[in-house]
Amino acid sequence: MSAARALLAPRYWGYHLVVVAALVVAGWLGLWQYHGWQERRAAEARDLTEVAPIALADAIGPDDPFPGQYVGQPVSFEGAWVTGATVYVSGREHDSVDGYWVVDPVRIGQSLLPVVRGWTASTAGAPPASGTADFVGWLQPPEGTGAVDDDPGDDVLPQLRVADLAQRFDEDLYGAYVVLRDPPPGLEQADLDQLPPAGRLTAVRNLLYAFEWWFFGLFALFVWWRWAREELDPAAAAGDGR
Repeated sequence: MSAARALLAPRYWGYHLVVVAALVVAGWLGLWQYHGWQERRAAEARDLTEVAPIALADAIGPDDPFPGQYVGQPVSFEGAWVTGATVYVSGREHDSVDGYWVVDPVRIGQSLLPVVRGWTASTAGAPPASGTADFVGWLQPPEGTGAVDDDPGDDVLPQLRVADLAQRFDEDLYGAYVVLRDPPPGLEQADLDQLPPAGRLTAVRNLLYAFEWWFFGLFALFVWWRWAREELDPAAAAGDGR
Protein backbone atom coordinates (compact mmCIF):
# COMPACT_ATOMS: atom_id res chain seq x y z
CA MET A 1 0.00 0.00 0.00
CA SER A 2 1.37 3.44 -0.92
CA ALA A 3 2.11 6.04 1.75
CA ALA A 4 -0.61 8.36 0.45
CA ARG A 5 -3.27 5.63 0.53
CA ALA A 6 -2.17 4.58 3.99
CA LEU A 7 -2.63 8.11 5.32
CA LEU A 8 -6.14 8.22 3.85
CA ALA A 9 -7.28 5.36 6.03
CA PRO A 10 -10.40 6.30 8.05
CA ARG A 11 -8.57 6.01 11.38
CA TYR A 12 -6.41 9.01 10.38
CA TRP A 13 -9.21 11.31 9.23
CA GLY A 14 -9.55 13.01 12.60
CA TYR A 15 -5.87 13.98 12.62
CA HIS A 16 -6.09 15.36 9.10
CA LEU A 17 -9.19 17.40 9.92
CA VAL A 18 -7.52 18.94 12.96
CA VAL A 19 -4.52 20.03 10.88
CA VAL A 20 -6.69 21.40 8.06
CA ALA A 21 -8.78 23.33 10.60
CA ALA A 22 -5.61 24.73 12.20
CA LEU A 23 -4.27 25.84 8.81
CA VAL A 24 -7.56 27.48 7.82
CA VAL A 25 -7.97 29.28 11.15
CA ALA A 26 -4.33 30.42 11.27
CA GLY A 27 -4.41 31.59 7.66
CA TRP A 28 -7.70 33.46 8.10
CA LEU A 29 -6.65 35.12 11.35
CA GLY A 30 -3.31 36.07 9.82
CA LEU A 31 -5.05 37.70 6.84
CA TRP A 32 -7.47 39.46 9.19
CA GLN A 33 -4.60 40.98 11.14
CA TYR A 34 -2.76 41.86 7.92
CA HIS A 35 -5.80 43.65 6.50
CA GLY A 36 -6.18 45.46 9.83
CA TRP A 37 -2.57 46.63 9.47
CA GLN A 38 -3.26 47.92 5.95
CA GLU A 39 -6.52 49.63 6.92
CA ARG A 40 -5.06 51.41 9.95
CA ARG A 41 -2.14 52.70 7.89
CA ALA A 42 -4.51 53.91 5.15
CA ALA A 43 -6.69 55.61 7.78
CA GLU A 44 -3.67 57.39 9.25
CA ALA A 45 -2.65 58.55 5.77
CA ARG A 46 -6.13 60.02 5.25
CA ASP A 47 -6.00 61.66 8.67
CA LEU A 48 -2.74 63.39 7.79
CA THR A 49 -4.49 65.20 4.94
CA GLU A 50 -6.78 66.87 7.49
CA VAL A 51 -4.05 68.61 9.48
CA ALA A 52 -3.88 72.41 9.54
CA PRO A 53 -2.54 73.93 6.30
CA ILE A 54 0.95 75.37 6.19
CA ALA A 55 2.16 78.11 3.89
CA LEU A 56 3.15 76.79 0.47
CA ALA A 57 6.50 78.56 0.79
CA ASP A 58 7.24 76.54 3.93
CA ALA A 59 6.88 73.29 1.96
CA ILE A 60 8.32 74.04 -1.47
CA GLY A 61 9.78 76.92 -3.45
CA PRO A 62 9.51 77.55 -7.21
CA ASP A 63 12.84 75.88 -8.01
CA ASP A 64 12.87 73.23 -5.28
CA PRO A 65 12.59 69.48 -5.86
CA PHE A 66 9.46 67.95 -4.42
CA PRO A 67 9.81 67.32 -0.66
CA GLY A 68 8.68 63.75 -0.10
CA GLN A 69 7.62 64.40 3.49
CA TYR A 70 4.93 66.80 2.28
CA VAL A 71 2.95 64.44 0.03
CA GLY A 72 -0.72 65.24 0.68
CA GLN A 73 0.14 68.12 3.01
CA PRO A 74 -2.56 70.83 3.11
CA VAL A 75 -1.02 74.13 1.99
CA SER A 76 -2.28 77.69 1.68
CA PHE A 77 -1.19 80.36 -0.77
CA GLU A 78 -2.32 83.48 -2.59
CA GLY A 79 -2.12 83.97 -6.32
CA ALA A 80 -3.83 84.94 -9.55
CA TRP A 81 -5.35 82.60 -12.11
CA VAL A 82 -3.76 82.65 -15.55
CA THR A 83 -6.82 83.03 -17.76
CA GLY A 84 -7.32 80.97 -20.90
CA ALA A 85 -4.78 78.33 -19.86
CA THR A 86 -7.07 75.48 -18.80
CA VAL A 87 -5.93 71.94 -19.50
CA TYR A 88 -7.69 68.66 -18.78
CA VAL A 89 -6.08 65.49 -17.46
CA SER A 90 -7.88 62.42 -18.78
CA GLY A 91 -8.49 59.05 -17.17
CA ARG A 92 -9.53 60.37 -13.75
CA GLU A 93 -12.25 58.54 -11.84
CA HIS A 94 -14.69 60.02 -9.37
CA ASP A 95 -17.39 57.86 -7.81
CA SER A 96 -16.52 55.14 -10.38
CA VAL A 97 -17.15 57.54 -13.29
CA ASP A 98 -14.33 58.23 -15.75
CA GLY A 99 -13.68 61.90 -16.40
CA TYR A 100 -11.12 64.70 -16.29
CA TRP A 101 -9.25 66.89 -13.90
CA VAL A 102 -9.63 70.58 -14.66
CA VAL A 103 -6.21 72.20 -14.23
CA ASP A 104 -5.25 75.88 -14.38
CA PRO A 105 -1.99 77.59 -13.48
CA VAL A 106 -1.89 80.10 -10.63
CA ARG A 107 0.70 82.84 -10.78
CA ILE A 108 2.67 83.18 -7.54
CA GLY A 109 5.33 85.84 -7.93
CA GLN A 110 7.29 85.01 -11.06
CA SER A 111 6.33 81.33 -11.17
CA LEU A 112 3.29 79.24 -12.05
CA LEU A 113 1.76 76.54 -9.87
CA PRO A 114 -0.53 73.97 -11.55
CA VAL A 115 -3.77 73.74 -9.58
CA VAL A 116 -6.40 71.03 -9.98
CA ARG A 117 -9.62 72.98 -9.60
CA GLY A 118 -11.81 69.88 -9.61
CA TRP A 119 -13.23 66.95 -11.54
CA THR A 120 -15.67 66.93 -14.44
CA ALA A 121 -17.20 64.20 -16.55
CA SER A 122 -16.72 66.22 -19.75
CA THR A 123 -14.36 68.89 -21.03
CA ALA A 124 -17.34 70.89 -22.24
CA GLY A 125 -18.73 73.54 -19.95
CA ALA A 126 -16.05 73.68 -17.25
CA PRO A 127 -16.31 77.08 -15.53
CA PRO A 128 -13.45 79.48 -16.37
CA ALA A 129 -10.93 80.62 -13.78
CA SER A 130 -10.05 84.28 -13.29
CA GLY A 131 -8.97 86.82 -10.70
CA THR A 132 -6.91 86.53 -7.54
CA ALA A 133 -7.76 84.51 -4.46
CA ASP A 134 -6.50 82.77 -1.35
CA PHE A 135 -6.26 79.03 -1.89
CA VAL A 136 -6.11 75.93 0.28
CA GLY A 137 -5.37 72.52 -1.16
CA TRP A 138 -3.28 69.37 -0.95
CA LEU A 139 0.27 69.31 -2.23
CA GLN A 140 1.04 66.53 -4.70
CA PRO A 141 4.21 65.47 -6.57
CA PRO A 142 4.19 65.72 -10.37
CA GLU A 143 3.17 62.56 -12.16
CA GLY A 144 5.39 60.48 -14.39
CA THR A 145 3.46 57.43 -15.52
CA GLY A 146 5.09 57.35 -18.95
CA ALA A 147 1.75 57.88 -20.70
CA VAL A 148 2.14 59.37 -24.17
CA ASP A 149 0.24 62.49 -25.24
CA ASP A 150 -1.24 61.42 -28.57
CA ASP A 151 -2.16 64.98 -29.56
CA PRO A 152 0.17 67.62 -28.07
CA GLY A 153 -1.82 70.33 -29.81
CA ASP A 154 -5.06 69.89 -27.85
CA ASP A 155 -5.81 70.81 -24.24
CA VAL A 156 -6.07 67.23 -22.92
CA LEU A 157 -3.14 65.58 -21.16
CA PRO A 158 -2.76 61.93 -20.13
CA GLN A 159 -0.92 62.87 -16.93
CA LEU A 160 -0.04 65.91 -14.86
CA ARG A 161 3.65 66.15 -15.63
CA VAL A 162 5.71 69.33 -15.30
CA ALA A 163 7.59 68.61 -18.54
CA ASP A 164 4.30 68.52 -20.49
CA LEU A 165 3.08 71.75 -18.90
CA ALA A 166 6.41 73.46 -19.56
CA GLN A 167 5.80 73.03 -23.29
CA ARG A 168 2.57 74.99 -22.95
CA PHE A 169 3.66 77.72 -20.53
CA ASP A 170 6.96 79.38 -21.29
CA GLU A 171 7.47 80.33 -17.65
CA ASP A 172 9.00 78.90 -14.50
CA LEU A 173 6.86 76.11 -13.00
CA TYR A 174 6.74 74.67 -9.52
CA GLY A 175 7.83 71.04 -9.27
CA ALA A 176 4.48 70.15 -7.73
CA TYR A 177 0.76 70.69 -8.11
CA VAL A 178 -2.09 71.36 -5.70
CA VAL A 179 -5.56 69.81 -5.56
CA LEU A 180 -8.06 72.41 -4.34
CA ARG A 181 -9.91 71.54 -1.16
CA ASP A 182 -12.98 73.53 -2.22
CA PRO A 183 -13.74 73.23 -5.95
CA PRO A 184 -15.73 75.99 -7.66
CA PRO A 185 -19.41 75.51 -8.54
CA GLY A 186 -19.84 73.16 -11.48
CA LEU A 187 -16.92 70.91 -10.53
CA GLU A 188 -16.58 67.99 -8.13
CA GLN A 189 -13.67 67.61 -5.75
CA ALA A 190 -10.80 65.72 -7.36
CA ASP A 191 -9.60 62.62 -5.55
CA LEU A 192 -6.03 62.60 -4.29
CA ASP A 193 -3.76 60.28 -6.22
CA GLN A 194 -1.08 60.09 -3.53
CA LEU A 195 -1.57 60.14 0.23
CA PRO A 196 1.08 60.93 2.82
CA PRO A 197 2.92 57.86 4.11
CA ALA A 198 1.90 56.47 7.47
CA GLY A 199 4.48 56.12 10.23
CA ARG A 200 6.72 53.07 10.12
CA LEU A 201 5.39 51.74 13.42
CA THR A 202 1.72 52.41 12.70
CA ALA A 203 -0.30 49.25 13.46
CA VAL A 204 2.91 47.20 13.64
CA ARG A 205 1.27 45.04 16.31
CA ASN A 206 -1.31 43.87 13.76
CA LEU A 207 1.47 42.92 11.36
CA LEU A 208 3.33 40.97 14.05
CA TYR A 209 0.13 39.14 15.01
CA ALA A 210 -0.36 38.21 11.35
CA PHE A 211 3.12 36.67 11.18
CA GLU A 212 2.48 34.91 14.48
CA TRP A 213 -0.67 33.24 13.17
CA TRP A 214 1.01 32.19 9.94
CA PHE A 215 3.94 30.77 11.90
CA PHE A 216 1.47 28.81 14.01
CA GLY A 217 -0.07 27.37 10.83
CA LEU A 218 3.35 26.33 9.52
CA PHE A 219 4.21 24.78 12.87
CA ALA A 220 0.97 22.77 12.83
CA LEU A 221 1.88 21.54 9.35
CA PHE A 222 5.34 20.55 10.56
CA VAL A 223 3.90 18.63 13.51
CA TRP A 224 1.51 16.83 11.15
CA TRP A 225 4.41 15.93 8.84
CA ARG A 226 6.44 14.49 11.72
CA TRP A 227 3.44 12.51 12.95
CA ALA A 228 2.72 11.15 9.47
CA ARG A 229 6.34 10.10 9.05
CA GLU A 230 6.35 8.28 12.36
CA GLU A 231 3.14 6.48 11.47
CA LEU A 232 4.40 5.36 8.07
CA ASP A 233 8.04 4.64 8.93
CA PRO A 234 8.68 4.35 12.68
CA ALA A 235 12.23 3.12 12.12
CA ALA A 236 13.23 6.16 10.03
CA ALA A 237 11.60 8.52 12.52
CA ALA A 238 13.45 6.85 15.39
CA GLY A 239 16.71 7.25 13.48
CA ASP A 240 16.12 11.01 13.15
CA GLY A 241 15.81 11.26 16.91
CA ARG A 242 19.29 9.92 17.65
